[in-house]
Amino acid sequence: MRVLTFGWDYPPTRNGGLGVACYGLTRELLGQGVEVIFVLPKRQPVLGGTRFVFAEDTKAVRVREVDAVLQPYHQASSLVHFIDGYDAVGAPIIRSRRLIDEVHRFAHAAAQIAREESFDIIHAHDWTAYLAGVAAKRASGKPLVLHVHATSFDQAASEHVDPDIYQIEREAFAVADKVVTVSHFTKQVVVERHGVPAAKVVVVHNGCDVHEPPRHEPTLRELKAQGKHIVLYHGRITIQKGVDYFVRAARRVVDVDPKVVFVISGWGDMTRQIIEQVGQLGLSAHVIFAGALWEEERDRMYQSVDLVVMPSVSEPFGLVPLEALQHGTPSVITKQSGVGEVLAHVLRVDFWDVDEMANKILAALRYPVMRGQLVAEGRQQLAHLSWKEAAHKVYELYRRLVQWVAT
Repeated sequence: MRVLTFGWDYPPTRNGGLGVACYGLTRELLGQGVEVIFVLPKRQPVLGGTRFVFAEDTKAVRVREVDAVLQPYHQASSLVHFIDGYDAVGAPIIRSRRLIDEVHRFAHAAAQIAREESFDIIHAHDWTAYLAGVAAKRASGKPLVLHVHATSFDQAASEHVDPDIYQIEREAFAVADKVVTVSHFTKQVVVERHGVPAAKVVVVHNGCDVHEPPRHEPTLRELKAQGKHIVLYHGRITIQKGVDYFVRAARRVVDVDPKVVFVISGWGDMTRQIIEQVGQLGLSAHVIFAGALWEEERDRMYQSVDLVVMPSVSEPFGLVPLEALQHGTPSVITKQSGVGEVLAHVLRVDFWDVDEMANKILAALRYPVMRGQLVAEGRQQLAHLSWKEAAHKVYELYRRLVQWVAT
């Protein structure tokens, strides 16, 4: 079976969970004998043994050098800067386009790619690739699977969604043969907010790497030597992720136990706001902004802290608790997180209940036996949450769709 896959993000580019999920699924689909042709909007370094096609290389689209990574989490009106040629003295001519213009450009190239490639089914990941998937379906007549990693409602963390993204979602879901969501939590959003028939939506929970990771030299050793407890937030610093609630909970924790230090790892459009909030709450001596940690630096931090908190306002899945657990660290998550459907051994709170979030953090820090039990039992669950299992479910969906088309 050959699958034409469209995505916006792929490792080693460092954007977030979308690329990690695409890589995990693609790697395991290849292992199950599926041939994946993975189409990205621009040329970039890539991992793995699949075949990649870069939309900017197609004849239908003028080749350009994109000056910034095409972030999948920005709003439709966000600007992408690119080199549109060179002047008489060889200096680059920098222009800007809206992200949604690049999304439409990707779809235009996708139609041509679909006419030139041979494949059985189309799979498009996240809103930035939905129009590309629709264009490929219209050009080829092949069945289309749309994979929902987040919706416009998740990104907005409210009813005030980006209308351009919402329109793309709604129209693409109507055209798709099947819609895959990463949790029942997200399926409910797709059914209730986008009007997709429930029978059209298939839940495939994300997975994780289940091998034992290498151990690294611990970080923040001086703080540990002083008897400090360390609590980590790792992820994008956006309204969806609830970092402002995390900081408010940190104030309550420090009021009870001033020996707790909070680390914020990530990037996002709320970074300045969160820095100012930390200052306003008098937490500057208790909060460390670590920047966006990746790979070994991230893993060292997971292995060094006492607790991870994922305070998301609306989290379709959330890979961070699984990653932390793999490295032996328990988590507090919100009840508005899809990962709670498959991971029972975590502490849960409502994102808005900062008092209870603080209570859960304090309890986990005070009782190391509790932390040990959460890790021991959680890692037993982790063994059954592999990307291989997720890929098998996706493969079965492909097989049923292809058989249905052939009959």
